[in-house]
Amino acid sequence: MNDRRVIVAALIPRFFLGIIFLLAVLPKLTAPTGFSANLGSFLSNMAMHSAPAWYQTFLSSAVMPNLSIFAYAIIVGELVVAVSMILGIGTRVGALVAIFLNANYMLAKGAALWYPSSNDAADIMLALVVFLTSPGLILGIDGWFASGRKHAG
Repeated sequence: MNDRRVIVAALIPRFFLGIIFLLAVLPKLTAPTGFSANLGSFLSNMAMHSAPAWYQTFLSSAVMPNLSIFAYAIIVGELVVAVSMILGIGTRVGALVAIFLNANYMLAKGAALWYPSSNDAADIMLALVVFLTSPGLILGIDGWFASGRKHAG
């Protein structure tokens, strides 16, 4: 199979992830009470009851005492993924950030990769496709930089 066709096919998960993460981060940026409060509520009401015990320990000892820092990190991470995927810049880094974020979302919900209702697991698989194929080379800033390096050398 032609490598270019694989990369072109990987544009679909790249753009999908970009749009999903953009739609996820926008309400966090405009939350009237601030995302920090919403995150704290979610963690207290869901994650502290559903997550694995070791992850609950991490949440209660590291995340809850530093809620505003973690809320900010989530917003920045989701923005990085959205911009990376939509513009095709640093798509492999963006894919790794997406995998990290979605893995944490799954853990907080007490979900597993094989749960049929796990959108986070599906997003991890899409991000893995993006990471392995680097579709930013087509219709992306990564491709523009790559073609400039070929002509410069």
